[in-house]
Amino acid sequence: MVYEIKDFSKVEHLFEDIDVMDAVGAEIRVFVTDLEEPRSALLYSSYDGIFLGGEPDRELAEYGELGDDAVFPLNEAWEKLIRECYPEAEPTTRYAIKHCRNFDKEKLQAFVDALPEGYEIRRIDSEICDLISADDDLEDLMGEFETKEEFLKKGRGFVVMKDGKVVAGASSCYCYSYGIEVEIDTAEAERCKGLATAVGAKLILSCLVDGLEPVWDAANKISVHVAEKLGYEFDYEYVYYWINEAQRLMIKDPDKSCWPDFCGEYEELVEVFKLKKVWMKDNDLYGLACNDPDEDYFEFKLLPIGENVFGRAEGMVKITFGDNCLVIDGITCRKLKQ
Repeated sequence: MVYEIKDFSKVEHLFEDIDVMDAVGAEIRVFVTDLEEPRSALLYSSYDGIFLGGEPDRELAEYGELGDDAVFPLNEAWEKLIRECYPEAEPTTRYAIKHCRNFDKEKLQAFVDALPEGYEIRRIDSEICDLISADDDLEDLMGEFETKEEFLKKGRGFVVMKDGKVVAGASSCYCYSYGIEVEIDTAEAERCKGLATAVGAKLILSCLVDGLEPVWDAANKISVHVAEKLGYEFDYEYVYYWINEAQRLMIKDPDKSCWPDFCGEYEELVEVFKLKKVWMKDNDLYGLACNDPDEDYFEFKLLPIGENVFGRAEGMVKITFGDNCLVIDGITCRKLKQ
């Protein structure tokens, strides 16, 4: 049985290599299967997701009360168990960066001064918050703060402006008791111009002035490269798995006898998720869909979560097949005649 505990002292040693417990404002919950001497624990952070520490425990791995989230196995044994429990979950690699407390301030200032002509760095204020929030490519710069007022009160950041538009930025994704988690984004058309390096250097310098530690965790190798230019050192690679309701509810040995009846082309009436075609491949059911009229179609595997109900590993859509039709978001799409 899984129990939630309020006293974290018995499990802190299982999570000593991660910073999530120090995130200011994050909801932290911890679950165990042994209340007296827990050797395994599930730590949930509203900012980061689920962390599995200690010895692998299937009951914790399959605990689904927290909903869809990123799951971080903290050792190889946990990762092996996650792959066994959720074979459809794909690993995503991230790159841990060592904490740095000895930055070369002159070098950082040189990066700021090397900003290309026509660009300027500005501190994020209320007006710039509004510009960021309206830009789908840069909205992550607002981090985990629920409102701009909260960001302006607790967070910090800078942006690169060009012709009155925000084209890059560096900000606090969230705060620790001792510093911030750095978030850096650049508009696709403005990349490879040194903007991320310049604005990242500006943010780090502002943290050093106020005695704060800027913590960096890289989503890709480009981010690792920028971090190293600014004075950080790469530490190690790690993975996480996005696990959603469809993966948790997936039937392990479904009856596939009626699946051929679901195959064919369908009306595309749903605005958000258009499912164009369904077919069998390698004894599984696949679909061709798109999330937006301006995006390309993609192929995905349908995961059985009921006799005629399916989901997908990468999203939250639920597809129900009927008599020569399917239903998505309450909208019935007829099967087209072949």
